Amino acid sequence: MQIDGFVPADKTIALEEGVTFVYDTPYGNVTIISKIAGDDNEDFTQAFVKLSQRHDRERKLGQVDAVKQFSDIIRLYGTTVVLKWSTTAKSAGKPIESTVDNFVAMMETPAFRRVFALFQEDCGDLANFRAKQEEDAAKN
Repeated sequence: MQIDGFVPADKTIALEEGVTFVYDTPYGNVTIISKIAGDDNEDFTQAFVKLSQRHDRERKLGQVDAVKQFSDIIRLYGTTVVLKWSTTAKSAGKPIESTVDNFVAMMETPAFRRVFALFQEDCGDLANFRAKQEEDAAKN
């Protein structure tokens, strides 16, 4: 069904160029260039289904490890959604290198969990991945 006024995400922005999200915290800022999570991002969707099945199986076997599952979810985003990231935060007084492992380790910390939650919302919101002129046209 076609919904009047609905404008889908721009596929080039959503899957290739990405959108830059900046999160300022007392510990330093985090900048993430991101593809969309869900919708047309088949890598994310397929990996999400596999991860969900694995977590469901662990639950059925009584092997739930909430910390590991949270880490798995962060890694899912770090490998299928994040195009590039950086931070001004430091660890043990040293800059944090922009690797997937460091993205996971940083987002697991209590200092950055809220940043990850906000990032999940932002990269899942297709409005963030529309071309500006298309968004303006939808408002009129």
